[in-house]
Amino acid sequence: MFRSVRLEAKRSIALPLFLVLAALTRVFLWMDIGEWAASWAPLVQSMRGTAWIVLPVALAAGIWHGGRERRSEVSELFAATPRPRSVRLLPAFLVIAGAAVLAEAAMVGWAGVLVSRYATYGDGLQPAGLAVGLLAAVAVTLLGLGVGRVASAPVAAPLGAVLLFLILSVSQDSRPANRLVDTVLPMLPVADDFHRVLPALSAAQGIWFAALGVTGVLLAVAASTRARVLALTPAVAGAALGTLLAPSGAIVPDPRATAMVCAPGNGRICVTKVHTRALPGLVAPAQKVLDAFAEVPGGPTRVEEDTVSWMLDDGKPAGTKDLGTVRVQLPYRNQEGGIRWNPATVLDIVASRAVFEEDCFPDDEDGTGRELTRAADASDAMVALLMGTPTDELSPVARKAYDTLRALPDKERHQRIGDGRKAALTCGDPLAVVMGRGAGR
Repeated sequence: MFRSVRLEAKRSIALPLFLVLAALTRVFLWMDIGEWAASWAPLVQSMRGTAWIVLPVALAAGIWHGGRERRSEVSELFAATPRPRSVRLLPAFLVIAGAAVLAEAAMVGWAGVLVSRYATYGDGLQPAGLAVGLLAAVAVTLLGLGVGRVASAPVAAPLGAVLLFLILSVSQDSRPANRLVDTVLPMLPVADDFHRVLPALSAAQGIWFAALGVTGVLLAVAASTRARVLALTPAVAGAALGTLLAPSGAIVPDPRATAMVCAPGNGRICVTKVHTRALPGLVAPAQKVLDAFAEVPGGPTRVEEDTVSWMLDDGKPAGTKDLGTVRVQLPYRNQEGGIRWNPATVLDIVASRAVFEEDCFPDDEDGTGRELTRAADASDAMVALLMGTPTDELSPVARKAYDTLRALPDKERHQRIGDGRKAALTCGDPLAVVMGRGAGR
């Protein structure tokens, strides 16, 4: 058997398939490295997301390899040998499917090494998500071998690749929310660091892809039209069973990922557990903002990473807003992987969120965003005055507010900044407060 497999590897497209799949996966992962290089959950998302380009290539390779006997007109010669068809095709199954899974596994290993340097949290379910992605590559390759045994025309391979590419691309772009789609698509529903994929979905997808692989094998060894029709049974049954097992909501919040980890000796500056390694980069800018607001009545006393997902959460958590806590959403990844915060950027973001809640000021009916502009001008003036930042880029309105505040006695200035900050964070009119014209809108 070993000699047969080695011979099959030499005379097949296994090596080119391995190189092409590895290169494609590496390129598309590298293009997206800023999204996954610091956390396990985004790695699974990105790795599974490459399926839209990787699986069509694997399918085409399988179809091409499966149809080579008929294209070479040696089918009858091989059929005359005493060995069963399944035994004769086993080396092809092992070599082609093995090339696909080894290519993907190699890229998982490369990406895993990068993530392991920076990740501080994993829910233990990521290996299952990655394993299902490898199973999908095997299943699609085996399906291609089966299809190639049935349709051996040279055009079958490119047509199969284009068809699968279109299906995956269109399905992902306009993905309906139902269990069947979640089960059969190799790409996962959208998630982020603060959410996790339920293990029931990985189990359902595993059943589906295993059944799809069995269908590919049965198609390859089928000797009659009836056998080929019956070969579709595992795929249909796998899709049905997987759909029954799949959860209706496959993406759920992960409270352990969003548990707060605070700076040692300073319980006022905290980030989520999943971003613990980013904490040192937040401490100094956040402390500078807290110190600047120390004399402001009702000013902030705590800085926390915001756990509300801009992709998956519809809005802010219900309840009274805590004006003493600044909640920030920060950019924490870069092209080198890991967590790299620019101190100046962090300082600007923390200071801005300390005095301004942008969600309070949607666009006006006429689309001018007049209220948002007024609130931003007031916030810029307050931040510039407290933080001592340059005023060159202030708008004329913000500059006028700045001069108004600066002309006030210290106690009155701080009181007015406190009132303006409260108005900006509770959907009032901070500019009116800062200019001494009351808090009405």
